[in-house]
Amino acid sequence: MRLRVLAPLLLFSSLVLLIPGQPANAQAIVPGESEEPAPPAVTPDIVREALLSLLDTGGPPTEAVTTQNPEIALGALAILMEPMTLDDLRVEIAAWYALFQEAIAEQAVAEMELFELVEAEKAAAEEAAAEGAEATETAALEDEAEPRLTPEHQALVDEVGERRGVATGLADRLRAVLDAFEAKGGDPAENLEIRTYIADVSGVEVDVSNWRSATLTIREWATAEDGGLRLARHTAIVVGATVAGLIIGWVIGLVISTGLQRTELSSRLLARFVRSWLGRVGALVGALIGLSWIGTNMTPILATLGAAGFILAFALQNTISNFASGLLILFQRPFDAGDEIEAAGITGEVEQVSLFSTHLSTAENRKVIVPNNKIWEDVIVNSTGAPTRRLQIEIEVNAADHSLEESEDLLMGVMKANPDVLGEPAPDLKLSAMTKESLTFVCWPWVETKNKDRVRWELVSAFGRELTVLKGVTKSGAA
Repeated sequence: MRLRVLAPLLLFSSLVLLIPGQPANAQAIVPGESEEPAPPAVTPDIVREALLSLLDTGGPPTEAVTTQNPEIALGALAILMEPMTLDDLRVEIAAWYALFQEAIAEQAVAEMELFELVEAEKAAAEEAAAEGAEATETAALEDEAEPRLTPEHQALVDEVGERRGVATGLADRLRAVLDAFEAKGGDPAENLEIRTYIADVSGVEVDVSNWRSATLTIREWATAEDGGLRLARHTAIVVGATVAGLIIGWVIGLVISTGLQRTELSSRLLARFVRSWLGRVGALVGALIGLSWIGTNMTPILATLGAAGFILAFALQNTISNFASGLLILFQRPFDAGDEIEAAGITGEVEQVSLFSTHLSTAENRKVIVPNNKIWEDVIVNSTGAPTRRLQIEIEVNAADHSLEESEDLLMGVMKANPDVLGEPAPDLKLSAMTKESLTFVCWPWVETKNKDRVRWELVSAFGRELTVLKGVTKSGAA
């Protein structure tokens, strides 16, 4: 086993040449001391020796390997942690945690010195105000024009910003080690205290009692590489990935919907659904990818989404039923956009089908929204599903004015004379009832579905002009 991992470990250690280390002239500032020589630079030989020592002992290392260069790049840090076990990572976590606590302590010392300086300046300002109100007012007006600080105050503000940047970098690397530990099966509860500590001490504290100091602190954070610039860069990455995902999803949806519209294997409703929802899904995927690019731990996010989905599935059972019915309608295609259907006690023309409801437009131009599960569970009558329709018109003719043969000839002639009545199948009629006063016929002309309503009323009017009609009834029955 050791021989199998030896080669990749040596390869990983060679990558240290690419890791940004501290310059030879870099210096570290420690509370209570002015200056201290920088630690020796980390060389590939040092890392290689540490890794080989780990292989020779066959157990967890006694000293951390990755902390020898506190400014190690996150990518290189991930490579060095690749062959480590949970015990190895525990040692690394302890070392990075110690470095982070030390950086927070140094930051606190700098902030305390800045606080004491601000308090001293307040006392001096109050003393000056007591000596001469006019001079103080003039100085205040000059100060309001531009937040000017003394050189000592400016130096402390810069030092606090520098300390905060160091602590932010160490926090990023500590989080990366914690994520690697949990990714390899480590218990997240084991490091909960460390994550809570990071969250508590992170951030920027602004002294609102001194607006000049607050302005400079915010400006320093906004221009710091590990502060506002990093936030802007991360925001741009997430927004850019989201927009890119939206565009890619929209283009893919457009291509797929265009292809679906050119085939007979899908409906226009499905094509519209694919075009509208692929863009949204692409935006969501792009946002998740963007978050992962900036180093966000996706495990809790995905776990939260999964738990939320599980809870919502129980809380919104009817909505989930509508969703499933909507998918069945889209893929089974019992009707399409523009079809006239009768379902759930509603008759109307289909405008669109969303994931949860179907939108219908009635003959009175009323907009009706019906839940998908009610439509799917009911009998669906599609009146325009076929290209042709057979009309059924019942005519009661005055028997005193027209004989049986004459009535049949006149009715058949009216149907054949209409240019929108199809010749094939040919129109037909039957005598359904007969009394001394009337003859009742049922006429069945065939028409194109799109012309059915107009032709029905035209034929009824023509029958009334050609014959003495006692009663005319139209029905929507089909063959």
